[in-house]
Amino acid sequence: MSVLPTATKAASEVLAKAAIATGSTYKILYFAIHGRGELIRTLMIQGGDKYEELPVDWAVQKELTPFKCLPVVYETAASGETLELSESQAIERYLARKYHLLGANAWEEHLVNRYFNSTDAAQNSFGTSVLGVQGDARVEAANTYYKETLAKWIRLHEEHLKQNGSNGHYVGNGLTLADYKTALLVDRLLLLHPKGAEAVPLSEQATPNIWKVREAVHSQKHIAQWKKSERCQELDQGTLKMFKFI
Repeated sequence: MSVLPTATKAASEVLAKAAIATGSTYKILYFAIHGRGELIRTLMIQGGDKYEELPVDWAVQKELTPFKCLPVVYETAASGETLELSESQAIERYLARKYHLLGANAWEEHLVNRYFNSTDAAQNSFGTSVLGVQGDARVEAANTYYKETLAKWIRLHEEHLKQNGSNGHYVGNGLTLADYKTALLVDRLLLLHPKGAEAVPLSEQATPNIWKVREAVHSQKHIAQWKKSERCQELDQGTLKMFKFI
């Protein structure tokens, strides 16, 4: 079925009220992999909101999406308005604001965004330099990535996390969007480890502060349940298959 929800056409003031209301339900249109849908799914799960995954018929649906790319999220407010959300980072920050994951003030929001963007760059580099190649070249590319890009990211993030008290958070004593982003990067690097490559240099012993961030995220009740769910395992397998790890 390729029919997508219809976004409500209304004045900005009306949609703004719907956007800040509680009790929304969500529908996400994205492929059966983690990818750019992973953090969005995670945020909705942690937020406790109900969401469902729409079946993808991309050949038909592509022209119906705002930027001809996925993911797209459709939020239906309790008052009935449907908001069409697009562009992965815009969706992530939108949800993070709704769930109070951007810090308590402008400075904290800057810190959250700073480390979020740094982690996103490390993730993108992995995608282009490692996942974009095959065979023996992938093993060599992974080793180079671990020694160069990831090593720099680890050094800078470990230092900041230590300065914040080694408490498993980037800002203050609570979870933020930056924490979720880092936890998911660690998860993806451990999942997408090329056979024959050096060990991923992320562990409780090697990177204790980054590992605390991952543990803080994984310890959340809804996230722990999601990680054990059949759907999450299906997305693991879909991701491995997509990038030819199986």
